[in-house]
Amino acid sequence: MIQDTESFIRYFDGIRRRTMKFVQAIPATQINWSPQPNEYTCGDIVRHLAATELMFVQTVLVGNWDYAGHEQTIANSLEETVSLLENNHTEAMNRLGQLKNSELYRPRPTLNGPSVKAWRLLMAMVEHEIHHRSQLATYLTLMGVESEQIFGLGIEEVIGLTEQKNVDSSQ
Repeated sequence: MIQDTESFIRYFDGIRRRTMKFVQAIPATQINWSPQPNEYTCGDIVRHLAATELMFVQTVLVGNWDYAGHEQTIANSLEETVSLLENNHTEAMNRLGQLKNSELYRPRPTLNGPSVKAWRLLMAMVEHEIHHRSQLATYLTLMGVESEQIFGLGIEEVIGLTEQKNVDSSQ
């Protein structure tokens, strides 16, 4: 449960920093690539994240849903798309920073069911971001693009470090 808006903003900034590692790994020439026809392109995913962040924050703040869209005309190049994501994130977090902690417990409408507390919508925003970050990671793999490890270590390094720790602790 989220109890403090400022703490959530710091937490979500970390989520976004990790997402940006994958966004910045997209080759500029592949911004409109998708694994098959009628699937989101890399650019669609990034523009969608930009639009939905503002949508979730708007819903938390005032209780209405407004999706601005993710069409290519909004931002075409990788540079424009990254700028859109960064600008929308700054705007959303500045707006969210005005939310009183007590408002986190007030009900907000959902799109397809009963109302939920505002903090639950913020957690849905986190899950949504992570879902699409994973989608980008998969796209990059399919393109043959290596991206930075999310926490700085690959599984081979984790295995090596855990084996070393086990040897050290048994001595």
